[in-house]
Amino acid sequence: MKKTSKIFIILIGLICLSYTPTDVSPYPFQKSSLLWKIEGNGIPKGSYLFGTMHLIEKEYFLFPEKLEKIVSKSDLLVMELAGLPNQSEAMKMVTLKEGSFFDYFSKPQTDSILIWAKQEMNMDETVFRSSMSKMKPMVVVQMATQLQFMGKTESYEMKLQQLANANKIKVNGLETIQEQMSIFDNLSKEEQAEMVMEGVRKPTESKNILKKMQGVYVRQNIDSLYMLVQEEGGIIEAKQTDFLDGRNKNWIPKISKLVQDKKCFIVVGAGHLGGPNGVIRLLQKEGY
Repeated sequence: MKKTSKIFIILIGLICLSYTPTDVSPYPFQKSSLLWKIEGNGIPKGSYLFGTMHLIEKEYFLFPEKLEKIVSKSDLLVMELAGLPNQSEAMKMVTLKEGSFFDYFSKPQTDSILIWAKQEMNMDETVFRSSMSKMKPMVVVQMATQLQFMGKTESYEMKLQQLANANKIKVNGLETIQEQMSIFDNLSKEEQAEMVMEGVRKPTESKNILKKMQGVYVRQNIDSLYMLVQEEGGIIEAKQTDFLDGRNKNWIPKISKLVQDKKCFIVVGAGHLGGPNGVIRLLQKEGY
């Protein structure tokens, strides 16, 4: 009986040794980093995963020499988009095929937008109407933010593109600009209007949120950044599957394929790294 028990214990031990469950980091992360190395699953070369902010002020821009060296030694640069679109292609994506920007809003909402445009964009009603009437709603909010921070920001995408060009590194994209824009286009008219009104109602609060996000970003705490998006609520939080989780899941098989035979430097918005369904934990579930 004792001999049988010992054999059983040895067998259980061998089974436990031969089966190693995928090591998925607990939520939230105990460590903070924007840069992660991807290894395992039999890939011959380690690849890197880095989180960025698409709009970031110069004082929060993190790009040390070590990071530049890692990018320069990569076989492939992988970004959300394969480089920056040309101007004519970009204009097609951001303009309405029919109707007007103002069709999305009631008269009181339009009045509020015109006051906001004067205060935040320094555009009177005539200029704003002529400039923005054919623009998609979400584009107007982005343009307003860019105008407010003009000359004060850096771009990770431009910096990485320059490094890739200088080192003759090919650039791949995880999605197309059409796929990115479809996320906004698929929102209802009411939801698109609400995205604009969220910024119009509380412009100071929107700036404070951006400052808060940049502060969390520079501390490199990706789960805190993810949590911040949840706390702020709004359309992005309500449509999390479309904006974050769904895209993360779509990227995993693409990343898995790319890292099989290339040393990749993969760059996505830092909000995609953290969270239970973030890119890091999804890759860990796949055995990386």
